[in-house]
Amino acid sequence: MSTMSFKTDVAFRDTLQALARKKGVNTSAYIKLLLTQEITQELATVTQNGLTIAEEMRILHSDAHDKTVGPFTSAKKLFAALKK
Repeated sequence: MSTMSFKTDVAFRDTLQALARKKGVNTSAYIKLLLTQEITQELATVTQNGLTIAEEMRILHSDAHDKTVGPFTSAKKLFAALKK
């Protein structure tokens, strides 16, 4: 698991710790909960093209890591490459 850190003032830290205690979790778990909720909402946002941000990110990642090359000499070779 990775570690992240950020700077804040004492009042914010104390408020965050108090809220985490109220929820019955440690501060790290509470921050992870808040960030997970926010990221989930952000990824569900629909963009101008009708896709969610998560869908766009998957397409961009797939395109960036696509190992398929062409041109193909036959449809059989094309379909074989698509199955990989």
